[in-house]
Amino acid sequence: MHLIVNGAPGSLPDLFARPIAEKMRQSLGQAVVVENKPGAGGLVAMTQLKNAPADGYTLAIVTNAHAVWNQYLFKNLPYDPSKDLQAVSPVATIPMVMAASPALQANSLKALVALAKEKPGTLNYASSSNGSPPHVLFEMFKLQTGADIVHVPFKSGPDALNSTIADRTQLYLAGSALIEAQIKDGRLKGLAVNTRERLANLPNVPTFAEQNLPGYEDSVWLGIVTRTGTPAAVVNKLNAEIAKAVQAEDMKKLYASHGSEVYLSSAERFAARIQADHELWGPVIRKANISLD
Repeated sequence: MHLIVNGAPGSLPDLFARPIAEKMRQSLGQAVVVENKPGAGGLVAMTQLKNAPADGYTLAIVTNAHAVWNQYLFKNLPYDPSKDLQAVSPVATIPMVMAASPALQANSLKALVALAKEKPGTLNYASSSNGSPPHVLFEMFKLQTGADIVHVPFKSGPDALNSTIADRTQLYLAGSALIEAQIKDGRLKGLAVNTRERLANLPNVPTFAEQNLPGYEDSVWLGIVTRTGTPAAVVNKLNAEIAKAVQAEDMKKLYASHGSEVYLSSAERFAARIQADHELWGPVIRKANISLD
């Protein structure tokens, strides 16, 4: 078996893929080879999966971007997320926190929106790159609220983080593991988190839903897919093996260290979630005119 990873060794998908592959190897009694295929926004990895036989022996660990967003970010994709990918199992949700420079005169989303409307186009937010989760989620926030806040893309998450700490950019939306320490020590202030409940490690940061902004809950996830046409019995067997792997006791430390939360469901419910994400994020990406072509 092969588990394709869109990311280099040490990337977040890779850090989850390797222990899952090892536990599946132990349970199934056969090798599960992790193949790193980084680059091109996941196009290399997804094209390899598309060209694989529909027999369940080739899997890929993906995010929303590969399974949903790429369909709207690229005009010409070498694969069709809606037709070529078969949902197998979700693996994790990635808590995302909207944070601000301490100098920003807003301590809540309501105050931020009011400030942005009072001074349109003068505030800006950093992201790790165009089309990244921070970019797409922040554009949804702008569409929902009418806040005029300028996007400033950087080459990496740490670059965006450091810019916001230095108040060169006023806002940044990122995975909680990346900015938790900076919020705790006061270099940033947390405005909102995209989880259903407040994070135990950041109990003073309210959720988006608490601030009357629904739709952000568990909005960034990791999951495993295979080639469309794989028999249902094979998909369900893989789903059970993945669920067993991620619930192992030693996986708890991995999830905690990366600020992630276990996310499990049947293959059918995961497929329904992916379809719901198409209906939610497709219009957001189109209205915000986000493109990677």
